Amino acid sequence: MTKQTSFRIATYNILATSYIRPNYYPDTPMELLDERHRIPVLVRYLIDLQADVYCLQEVEHNTFHAIDAALRPMGYGRRLAKKGGLRPDGCATFFHRRRFDLVDAARLEYEEGLGQSSSGHVAQIMVLECGARRIGVANTHLKWDPAGLPPAQQYGYQEARELLSTLQAEPHRDIPWLICGDLNADPTSDAVHAFVQAGFTFTHATQHSGATCNANRKAKMIDYIFHQTSLRSHPDPLTAVGDTTPLPGPTEPSDHVPVVARFEWE
Repeated sequence: MTKQTSFRIATYNILATSYIRPNYYPDTPMELLDERHRIPVLVRYLIDLQADVYCLQEVEHNTFHAIDAALRPMGYGRRLAKKGGLRPDGCATFFHRRRFDLVDAARLEYEEGLGQSSSGHVAQIMVLECGARRIGVANTHLKWDPAGLPPAQQYGYQEARELLSTLQAEPHRDIPWLICGDLNADPTSDAVHAFVQAGFTFTHATQHSGATCNANRKAKMIDYIFHQTSLRSHPDPLTAVGDTTPLPGPTEPSDHVPVVARFEWE
């Protein structure tokens, strides 16, 4: 495989059809929520991102197969890690085989340790090889927590700690790692702080007014690409999202917008 000096990663919560309730999206025309319209638009949207690695969340089986049908002829491999329990969705990672070979893949279902049943949330952990170099990619979707809970009672924070502990125990722990996904937490949260304290930075940390969704009509950043300092990031500008931006909308097929960055090895 030809040695590459850079690569593009996109993380994106694509919105599971099972979770769509029209009353959640009063500014979105019903036809844009219909999967017969939305899924083909979503597939074209992903292709236009031109990523070498796609880390997707809220991926259902039918959507996974629709994306795979489009990306596989273009040279992409893929893996799907379904959530636990009866959840209909999971995390899916697509990687360009002309850029990367798959070395290892694992599914982590969070235990959380809060004395309750598992939330079913997962991380998909992969090791990819590019020539003589390797990177680790963890694709995850953390559980949302109400504001004001102490860290010991936050599912998302406990999941972040569990993911970090798992990566530290990885046989490939000495390679550069990226953590991508929907953390359901803003940049001031305990979950984000856990990753920063562990030596990660997120690609759009300087974009203080940036947002990736606007649940409850409040624009906020809750989707991230974290990376270690052995990788240098060049983030794409975030799509402008305000409190009243319709998501999904005419140009955005999900209730989140993607986070995309180009990376170089230091």
